[in-house]
Amino acid sequence: MWAPEEDLKQPLLNGKDSGSSNGFSQQPKVKTERKCNDILFLILFLGVIAGMGVVSGIAYKRGDPSILLPQNEIANHIKNSTESFVISKLENAVAQMRKDKDILIYSVILAVVLGAVWIELLKTFTRFFIYFTLCLGVALVAVLGILFVGLGRKESSESTQIVGFCLIASTILLICVIVYLRKSIDLTCAMFTETCRGVQRSPSVFIVAGIVVLAFVGFLAYWTSSFVYLFSIPGHTVNPFNENSSADINLAGSGSASQNGTTTSVFNTKIRNLMYFMIFGFCWVTAFISAVFQHTVAGTVSHWYFSRNPSGETDVGSSNAFGSLGKALTTSLGSLAFGSLIIGFIEFMQFILQVCKNTNSSNKLVVLVVSCIQCIVGCIEAIVRWINKFGYIYVAMHGTSFCTSTRTCFDLISRNMFSAIVMDFIGSFVLLLGKILGSAASALFTTGLLYGLGRSLNPITIGLSALFAFCIFNLFTHIIGIGTDTIFVCYLEDLETNGPNNLYISPDLHDLLQEKASKSNEGNNNKSSNV
Repeated sequence: MWAPEEDLKQPLLNGKDSGSSNGFSQQPKVKTERKCNDILFLILFLGVIAGMGVVSGIAYKRGDPSILLPQNEIANHIKNSTESFVISKLENAVAQMRKDKDILIYSVILAVVLGAVWIELLKTFTRFFIYFTLCLGVALVAVLGILFVGLGRKESSESTQIVGFCLIASTILLICVIVYLRKSIDLTCAMFTETCRGVQRSPSVFIVAGIVVLAFVGFLAYWTSSFVYLFSIPGHTVNPFNENSSADINLAGSGSASQNGTTTSVFNTKIRNLMYFMIFGFCWVTAFISAVFQHTVAGTVSHWYFSRNPSGETDVGSSNAFGSLGKALTTSLGSLAFGSLIIGFIEFMQFILQVCKNTNSSNKLVVLVVSCIQCIVGCIEAIVRWINKFGYIYVAMHGTSFCTSTRTCFDLISRNMFSAIVMDFIGSFVLLLGKILGSAASALFTTGLLYGLGRSLNPITIGLSALFAFCIFNLFTHIIGIGTDTIFVCYLEDLETNGPNNLYISPDLHDLLQEKASKSNEGNNNKSSNV
């Protein structure tokens, strides 16, 4: 139900007579004094980073990954025969990829071009593009349903037919949902249009995204090597034919890893327990890198949104994203560390539960209980990620602490919760299909190019081109997804703070949103009069 028009604290799309954004008065400028917040979590995060550095130093100094390789003659024979087969296959694959390296380069360039064209099409033909994507998804579900029913009848499989009928029923349900949510789909279309405008105005966001990806890959390489060296730290050597020594090996809880004559190395189990700390650090740091990326995109889009004058012009340059990244790594560092700590802790709990489940795999009751707990924790993680996303957006917009940002932003969107959830669902579905279509297009291009040049259709080359395209499109779609959520929050705050006649939002978009609101209000009023 819509709030009174005279109240500036109004929800999204409020009021039939809210007017047009063309009647601007002097735009109020939003000035937020930024300062460092959540210092305690910043110190704790830096302490964990330092701790991981210390553990890595111990691992690199005392670890020996060669010990992990079997050394006895039988193991060597098996290893050598296996290695010869694997190496042969690997050499052939590498040789084929070297031959097709030009094709892979062309496919990567094509994926980048397709991503840029995809964003332009999304901005220009947003409504058609989204409805086309939704219809394509419904058609795919319907085709799968018909295929399963046909296969089930052909093979006389009742379970396959049931799956097919369920898919057909899901198709009908999806059609009904799309028809019912058409106004919310129009809202998603409008938000996507505004997001593409902001992203294209600040192309540096793609450069920053590449920097963040490189940072993640670098951390992953460092952590993996540290983990392997830590796992390979030996303890002491024993005689495996000595009964006492065998008992020591069993008590140590780790098998033999290297053998020289009659001695075997027993790994230091206590030091291996540091791996749990490294796994926790991995969960926290990766969640933090994701938070930095979300903050950067949100800060870029929100800065562009609130920097426009009544004519829609802005002085925001192409380097807008670098300023947002700088804020993420300075004043907002503690807040992002706090938010990512919550996600990292939940992920670590999921890992511990999985270890407990594997350890007690023979006890069905324990496996059942742990699986139920994992399901609950997984639901909590999904909810926390959704809330954290909006918290990061508000941190990027105002530089307040994480708790204050999350509480304020959640209170803002709670008055429009249904629109937020539906828009998020529709947007995610559209972006997912965009990634799939981009990967398929790249694979088809690579296949056609190989065939046209008379080369063999190497599945590795085709698979790599599809994988590269998926990663590139995933980067593009992730930016659009975060940007759309940011536009949604900016518009809510813009409407509630500045009033419907003094908005920063693009006039054409605001008119479209108000038109949808008027239709919605008329429908609500008709229902009320009928009652």
